[in-house]
This record gives sequence, C-alpha cells and structure tokens, in this order.
Amino acid sequence: MGYTKTYKDGTTPTVAIIGAGFSGLCAAIRLQTQLSLYTYQVFELEPDLGGTWWSNTYPNAACDVRSVTYSFSFEPNYDWSQRYAGQAEIWAYMRRCAQKHNIYEKIKFRTEVTAVKWEQDRQKWTVNYMNLATGEQSTMEADIVFAGTGPLRIPQVPKQFEAFEGPKWHTAQWNHSYDITGKRIAVVGSGASAIQVVPGIVDKVKSLEFYQRTPTYIIPRNNASYSSLTKFLFRYLPFLYKINHKLIYWSSEFTINAFSNKFVHKVPRLAATFFAWMHRFIQIRSKRLREKLTPKYEMGCRRIVVSSDYFPALAKKHVNVHTEAIESIKGNTLFLRDGSSQEVDALVLATGFKVQDMVPPKFVTGKGGVDLQACWGKNPNTYYGITCPQTPNLFFLLGPNTGLGHNSVLFMIETQVDYAIKAISYMMANNLSALEVTPNACKDFMTELDAKMKEKVWSSACHSWYQNDEGRVTALWWGSVSQYWRRLNRFHPERFVGTQRPEGLSLAV
Repeated sequence: MGYTKTYKDGTTPTVAIIGAGFSGLCAAIRLQTQLSLYTYQVFELEPDLGGTWWSNTYPNAACDVRSVTYSFSFEPNYDWSQRYAGQAEIWAYMRRCAQKHNIYEKIKFRTEVTAVKWEQDRQKWTVNYMNLATGEQSTMEADIVFAGTGPLRIPQVPKQFEAFEGPKWHTAQWNHSYDITGKRIAVVGSGASAIQVVPGIVDKVKSLEFYQRTPTYIIPRNNASYSSLTKFLFRYLPFLYKINHKLIYWSSEFTINAFSNKFVHKVPRLAATFFAWMHRFIQIRSKRLREKLTPKYEMGCRRIVVSSDYFPALAKKHVNVHTEAIESIKGNTLFLRDGSSQEVDALVLATGFKVQDMVPPKFVTGKGGVDLQACWGKNPNTYYGITCPQTPNLFFLLGPNTGLGHNSVLFMIETQVDYAIKAISYMMANNLSALEVTPNACKDFMTELDAKMKEKVWSSACHSWYQNDEGRVTALWWGSVSQYWRRLNRFHPERFVGTQRPEGLSLAV
C-alpha cells in the first residue's frame, strides 16, 4: 500500500509519543519507516527506554510468551537465547531496535507528560511536560498524539502495608541495594510476578513467608535454550525462522477457543485444566500444600502462568505458604486471620498494577473541554481500543480492551500503530487537520464487544484485573489477534469525521 507522506505544501504533522516502551518504540519506528516522518518527539518518564522491561528488574523476571513472537515483525531477533526470554535480553533487544533507527535522539528522558489538551480553535494538542531532574515545565504543540503508557505501569500497593516498618518494595521497583541473602523475606501476591520472583530468591533467603490470596493455574514452561546451530540457521536461512514464527503464532491463536463458554469449546479448556492439575500433582508431593495451591475457579478466568520452577520452590522446607488473610501489621510482624503471626526482615509486594486506572483525572482534556477520565468513569468507550470521539488525532496503544490472554501483545501494538499510520496518511492526502471517530462507530464496536465478552470465561464471577469493579471486562480483546488484524487491516474513513486544515495553519517541515 502506498502512503501519502506529506501535505500538498510539503509539510508533515508534529507528533507527540508518550512512553518509550514497546508501544512508543513501535510508533516512532513506523513513523520513520512508513511515512518518512521525523517531526515527532518521544517523552519517557524513566532514565532509559523499555517501559515494563526497564522497570521490572526483579530476580527471574521474564516473559511468559515465546521469544520468537515477542519481537517486532519488522525487526526479527535471530539470537534469542531461550524459548522464553528474560528481562535483560528483552531490554537489550529494544535498545538495539532504538539504536538501529536512531530513536534515542528523539526521546526526552526523565520527562513526565502532566496533561494533554485539545485546542479546538487551533486543531492541535497542547502537551504539558516536566523535566524531573530540574522541575522545569514546558509545553509542546502536537497535531497527533500517541498514548503508549501501557497498562502495567502503576504499582498496586494496598495501604495496609504502609504499616510495615522494615524494608519493603513492589516487584516493579525492586530494591537492588538490599541484600536478601540469609534474610527472612515475605512475598505477598500470587500472580505472574510472584510466580517468577519466588524461585528467583528462594535459595538465597533464610526463610520465605509466602502469602497467597488466590492460587493460579500454572502450566509447564519448558524453557529450552536455542543452540548456536539454530541461531545460525535462523539468521542465514530466514525462511526457517519465519516457519518457526508462524507455527508458534498459530498454535497460540488456536488456544483462544479454550476461553469460550460454548459447550464445544469447554473440551479444550477441560483438557488444559487436567494438564495443569497433572503439572501440579507431579511437582508437589504434599497433599496439604497441593490443596492450598489448587484454584477453585474455572481455568482461564484469571491469567494463566507458565512456570516449571514455582511449585518446587514453594515445596522447600524453609518456605511457608499462607492462605489466611493478613489482618494487621505491627513493626515487622504480619498478623493473620487465623491468629498466627510471622516476623520478617523485608517485605516484597507482588500485588499487581492499577490496570483499571487507564487515564488519570485531568490528564486528557478532549474536544469541548471534556475530561476523558470523568467521561469514561469505570467503563472506557473506544473504537477498537485505539481512539474515541472525544479525542481527535489521539491514538491509544494497548488501550482499553486490547490486552491478550493467549498470544503476544506485540502483534496488537503493531496493528494499532499501522492503523494510526494509515489514518495519518489519509489526513495528509485529504488535507485534514483533525480526524475523529464517529460516536456510532464507537457504539457499534462496544455493543459487539460486550456481547462477545459474555461468551468468554473472563466474564465469569471470578474477579480478576481483567474486570472493573462492576465485573465488566475492560482489559482484554475478545477474540484472536488475527480477528483484530483483519478488522483493522485497512483504514475506514466512513467511520471518521475529518476537519479541513484552516488557511495558514502552520505545521512542521
């Protein structure tokens, strides 16, 4: 497909990209490679790019999606060391991509975007940002905004743990200055981060007190290493890499039916449940411990995690698994509902993220002065999670209802970025200053989304971070990646309203 890369007068839009994780990185690279557009600026809160993979440096941090599919389609990585890459290797891959495309020079690090506001009279976004090192506040005008802040960015820290007087930290803010060797450590939480961090520290600590509210379904990881020969063949016979990539991609895609509530699709879910039960039975010989770690809800309702070292870690003699609620904390001691108590040296919180807090209050002020957070409330109203009627020229990346429970989210990011690229090209071809999705297009999408979600196990009574407080699924896409891609493979101008550029409107050259 050919893209229009400039307006008729030779100018290009100014673009602001919020966040330098996979989403922001993808947007920056595709603007350059697809539109030859360099009039953009990336804003990143941290000292380096990486997003989730810069922040989460806890022991044993890794991806639970196969490495081959956890890379951009336009930047294949033939040198993954293992089937499931660790944090450091993923971060190194992202940095290589950025260096190859000279993205670093376009990023303002340690810079927080504090608010974005649509200026109707100028048909532009005002982007307010602050240099965290100096406190200096500045403003940028942008024609287009990409919001790539990501859903797993704000740590969820329950207030009750503020009472703990010893060293404490969230897994996303790991305290590397504290030596856990020979210490009594408490880990709270039983999600994906906890399932990785517990095996990562268990052999270093004197004792480990593990507090679990809800057990997780776990399947084997089988993390084999790629041999030098395999890497050589992937690099010099890339069709082999592509075949391997497609096999892994489609094998993951076919698992989407296991999350359906249709009777015919419950069979593969029952098979997966039995597979998880066998994995648990083989790795945990203690019936009492196995009972504690057996989920009582339907498989797939919550995130399924891959691990082959979590159960053996919990079975070690110096590890205690607690299922009673923590009622109070005094000093360094945790008191449980059953009357027991445990004194520890440090507290690790694997308590997840504020996934439902997608847009902070007053952060996005859209058309007509609408505060997007107040407009959405607990129920985001978007068009395929990418944009909404209140926010012309603003594209969300990994926004509401675009997460996955079965495949790599990088496919979703690429699809969203490419759709935005087509929209920007359409704007330039038709001399538009603004493009906004129609309310009807948004309504049609949300109506279908809610209907489809009722057919999925994610909407069951088992509450998870996929759902808001009302039980509505706001974090996940209802179908396969391929279904999402087919629906957004071409731009749909009939679902948008465009505004012609005012005479004398100044854009970047």
